Amino acid sequence: MTQITVAFYNVENFFDTIDDPETQDEEFLPTSLSQWDDKKYQNKINNIAKVISATVEDGTLPVAVGFCEIENETVIKDLVSKSNLKKITYQCLCSTGQDTRGINVGFIYDSSIFDFVDSEELDVVNNNLPYYRTRNVLFVTLKHKATAETVYFFINHWPSRRDGEDVTEPKRIYTAQILRKKIDELLAKQKEAKIIVMGDLNDSPRNTSVLKILKANSKPVNNELLNPFLKLYDNKQGSHIREGNWELFDNIILSQGFLAGKGLCFKINNAAILDKDFVLFKNYITGDQKPNRTYGPNNKYFNGFSDHLAVYVKLGY
Repeated sequence: MTQITVAFYNVENFFDTIDDPETQDEEFLPTSLSQWDDKKYQNKINNIAKVISATVEDGTLPVAVGFCEIENETVIKDLVSKSNLKKITYQCLCSTGQDTRGINVGFIYDSSIFDFVDSEELDVVNNNLPYYRTRNVLFVTLKHKATAETVYFFINHWPSRRDGEDVTEPKRIYTAQILRKKIDELLAKQKEAKIIVMGDLNDSPRNTSVLKILKANSKPVNNELLNPFLKLYDNKQGSHIREGNWELFDNIILSQGFLAGKGLCFKINNAAILDKDFVLFKNYITGDQKPNRTYGPNNKYFNGFSDHLAVYVKLGY
């Protein structure tokens, strides 16, 4: 059986060094307090590429990777062209969402493995709620060359909890409703459609938005989805520290088509969080660990990676 890897990574503030007057990117410029210059930008590229490479053990690279907190298409193209990722014929896509900071979601795929079919963006702003702006969901359709199967990818970065979990929950529930509606449309046309939902959901696998609205769990029935990260969450594993506790906001969720035993397949326990030592900061006094970030308090530059850990799944055919 041939095995391939699909990954997702919230790369935390992956900005270029050029001022965009349309967005609030002033924090990441050479003249800002962070002194975000070309050298630090290249360090960020190298660090992200190191994480992506580490999701595969045999020296190859993932066939598809979703990202969030990227500024624009330029940074994702630079990531591919200015790092070891250039050895793969990756094609790049980026959303053009409404976030005021100018952060988007992005996606790269190996064009030797997939043919491009289509892409679109889902507007997930609920106009019935008090005014806010958020990232679009990037919806990409590819054809897997080896199996001739169509694979549908949804790349997400759901509204944050910055103003409080309860206050912001309706925004994430609405996003889950829009996404679930689109998934239902695909499943109505093809019961065993191959669908991959990936992203920083800003909710855990047991929150209402994921478990009840998106209908993603560890033992799906009917038209429910498989969330292999629910088991990891229940085992106290996480991808992000929030208020001193590990949370598993970063998920890769699969349709039951991947459990059908033909074409591209997923086997249970083939989902993981990349928690290698190099992406973690360890407090040797307390023993606590947390993601090793690019910056610390007061714009102290650590040359780290992100405040999130990457997640990935293995598929076979």
